Amino acid sequence: MKEEKIGFLRIGLKPSVPEPAPKKRFMVWIGPVMLTIALGLGTSEVILYPHLTARFGAGWLGLMALMLFFQTVWVQELARWVCVSGEHAVQGNARVLSTVGAIILITFFMFVAFVIPAWATASASALREIINWPADVRAGTVFWSYISFIIIFMIVFFSKVARKYIEHIATWSTLLAWIVLIISAIYGIKSGTLLNMFKSFFIWNIPKEMDWWVLGSTVAWVGAGPTLIWYTYWMKDAGWGMAGYVPPIPGWFGKSSSSEETGSICEKNGDNLKKLKTWILRSHFIIWVGYFLGSLFTILIFVGLSDSILRPQGLIPKGFDVVKHQANFFTLFLGKPGYLLFLLIAWLLLFNTQLTVAEALVRQNADITWIISSKVRKFFKEDIKNVYFIWWIIYLLISFILIGLQYFVKGANPFAYVTYAAMLSFISLLFSMLATFIGAIIFYRKGIIKELRPGIFWIIVLGIGVIMHFYVIIKAVMFFFKI
Repeated sequence: MKEEKIGFLRIGLKPSVPEPAPKKRFMVWIGPVMLTIALGLGTSEVILYPHLTARFGAGWLGLMALMLFFQTVWVQELARWVCVSGEHAVQGNARVLSTVGAIILITFFMFVAFVIPAWATASASALREIINWPADVRAGTVFWSYISFIIIFMIVFFSKVARKYIEHIATWSTLLAWIVLIISAIYGIKSGTLLNMFKSFFIWNIPKEMDWWVLGSTVAWVGAGPTLIWYTYWMKDAGWGMAGYVPPIPGWFGKSSSSEETGSICEKNGDNLKKLKTWILRSHFIIWVGYFLGSLFTILIFVGLSDSILRPQGLIPKGFDVVKHQANFFTLFLGKPGYLLFLLIAWLLLFNTQLTVAEALVRQNADITWIISSKVRKFFKEDIKNVYFIWWIIYLLISFILIGLQYFVKGANPFAYVTYAAMLSFISLLFSMLATFIGAIIFYRKGIIKELRPGIFWIIVLGIGVIMHFYVIIKAVMFFFKI
């Protein structure tokens, strides 16, 4: 196969672009983005937004909307690279940072951040509140966390394609949550809160006593945050653009499959250019309509409900009560059944988040292991499924230990786990955004991809986004260390 060099790495050349999937195969188009939206719901919107709003009001909402915009532009450019090259974000970023640099600065910090079982414990806290057993909150949370993890592994294990069941769970649980949240917002959000939220888009009010550690965590996960990197893994697995040449990762009962070390670009001709533009335009449409508007819509509801209901009562979600107080959102119009309904939905969303995080984390480590060398691939019999499930075993062992620490270690709890995970993954976000900014300038210089390069506006926005995120992470670290 012919090759060219882009950045630090070579890339293969193929004659044609796979045909865009028909619209009736809607899970190819919306599956990856629904996984990402579900991650945003579980990582920040159920937990961090209510906490921050209950403590400090909604004056920082404009900052969040701006950072969501920057992160959407970032994932738009990540998605463009998937379509034109068939590579996921880390492979593309490695062309700027080098393979070793991308593994250390992006993959390593994502692994360290998300190996923390924050959402298994958060979902378990909701489940224990519903069942009210075991009686001890700490012991009950740990117990149901273990049960959740066992279920998570079984879902993937019995899939023929690893992400398939997870996509459907993410899609339908998110749609259900949106329906109930809209009803709750109609009943619960006060007119004064709506006015304050509207003002905060234009006039920010970040108080001097602001907890920048939590604010930084919320910025990191303003929507899906660093997990947008994983969105590109699922795009690749679903066969977007040139990724159509790469088979998906199977579950244990799926067919064996292999994968190329790098992606490929196509020959320059009118038909290929038309197909690639179709893939890219559809990816951008889904990102802005599905991810950006979907995330902004959910953020507004959670902030509005938190400012209207939790803040006046002084109810701050934290510790082992990380989702308990939010149940008041549904209690207002449904009483006790509403309380239980919210906890059930919160459990489903957070369980789905941990399910999605686990699959993505194992997927990224399997991918890195796979591309290290041909000897590694030969050792695993040219079947990425073998690597994938070995990483599942490693991940389960580490997570089980960390779940147990909550019972024995003072200060270890679901909310603390969430903020630590957010700030560690913020490092991955920052370096990936920087590499994407540089890549947008230097990658699209020849062949067919020159015709598909991002506009100067998007490149400038990416650059500003890097600066803004760097400022926030510095403020958060200074606050944490009391500098």
